[in-house]
Amino acid sequence: MLAKFIASYFRVTTQNPEPDSDGLRRLSATRERKLEAVLEAFSRVLGSLMSRSVKMISLVGCVLLASTAAFSADIASRPVYKAEPAPVQAWTGGYLGATVGYGWGESTSTITAIDTQLIPFFQSQGVIPTSLHPAFKGFIGGGEVGYNWQVGSWVTGLEADFSYSALRGDVINYAPQVGAVPETLTSQSIELAWFGTVRARMGYLATPDVLLFATGGLAYGQVKVSTGLVPEPTTPCANNAICSVGSASDVRVGWTVGGGLETRIASKWTAKIEYLYFDLGNISDTAFSLSGNPAWRGLPIVGVTSDITGNIVRLGLNYQL
Repeated sequence: MLAKFIASYFRVTTQNPEPDSDGLRRLSATRERKLEAVLEAFSRVLGSLMSRSVKMISLVGCVLLASTAAFSADIASRPVYKAEPAPVQAWTGGYLGATVGYGWGESTSTITAIDTQLIPFFQSQGVIPTSLHPAFKGFIGGGEVGYNWQVGSWVTGLEADFSYSALRGDVINYAPQVGAVPETLTSQSIELAWFGTVRARMGYLATPDVLLFATGGLAYGQVKVSTGLVPEPTTPCANNAICSVGSASDVRVGWTVGGGLETRIASKWTAKIEYLYFDLGNISDTAFSLSGNPAWRGLPIVGVTSDITGNIVRLGLNYQL
């Protein structure tokens, strides 16, 4: 349609090359009408084209929007796989700390006659016992240092500790007079002055912060013992041949075994409760006569051998380095 109007317009122009004044006015009016018609037709065509373009653009936009939404939903629905984090070896490393606790035990002290003239007779009458059982107990506390290795839920380690000890006790056996044998006091005292261990530990993590462990290894300590034998307690020892005393002090080495529970209470701090059984072997002492008689004074009267075993329960607080 637009092409027809344009062709018609140019035909009119070419067919009237030299019109008169009225003709010019008519020709001008005709041209204006035709030009308006052409512009109107052009506008309709352009509007139609724009409408189709808008519809096409809208359609393409909707398709793209739907595709984007579907793609996003597909991505969102896919499982996200994350790398498994490496296990944190929270217990691996060195530590140092302090311990405080309570210990107790009972020693068996065997009394052997060295003097063969009087002591066997006194023992046969039951006046001098063949053994004593001194109990000891008291406070114990000190410091410790160690190192742990964690492998999964298992923790192994080495630990060494050293403690001041106030474990001590004594026993007195009183025997009344039997015939010609006078009443007699036999006494034994025992003391653990200090105590230490070097141990291996093996534990299992019940939770990441709670360790159950068993432990065992070397134990050592300074042991002091003393023995007294006093016939006729109301009579000065100088007047009695077998009145005697003896003592010994020695560092004894033995073994220990136990277990406990340790829990993390802060990022670098742990607290524990621990039980240890220890055996330091035995220690021997000899009682020598205090008689004023030069023939007896200083002679060995009895020998005493005491085994040293006991128990310790203690609390500990450690800082991980």
